[in-house]
Amino acid sequence: MLTAEQLHGWSSDKALLMGLPHIGARYTTKGGKYEPERRWCSICGITATSVHHIVPIRHGHVFGFATKYGYFELRSPLITLCGHGTAGCHGKLHDGRMTIIWAWDEPEFADAWESGELLSRFGAHNPALYCYGRWQVYTKGELYKEIRSQGL
Repeated sequence: MLTAEQLHGWSSDKALLMGLPHIGARYTTKGGKYEPERRWCSICGITATSVHHIVPIRHGHVFGFATKYGYFELRSPLITLCGHGTAGCHGKLHDGRMTIIWAWDEPEFADAWESGELLSRFGAHNPALYCYGRWQVYTKGELYKEIRSQGL
């Protein structure tokens, strides 16, 4: 369990998403610029027109995470989508008709992430983390899609 000191005012559900693998996009600089790595929506497959921060940037651009394995500056995972803030899959994520969460395959993988062990081994946003879990997309409370790799 993350301590209040580790969270720095963040909610644990948002903080624990920071640094997880991207889906079809990447950061290009430490300053937070990003770009798509594919031309189709990671959820529905039509032409992608935007990149979405899975953890909204209103929560902050960087989460500083101190663990016994070291200190990590983590950013929100990115996903390529169709639409924009009010239309397409991007709009559905913004207005709550669609949600995306990370699901670990085993409880010990979640513990290893929370302790910083997996971060120290792989670093942030490493696609190798898909060996330990996956993104799950929900619509109307029902599982719509699971994403097991950056390339789908």
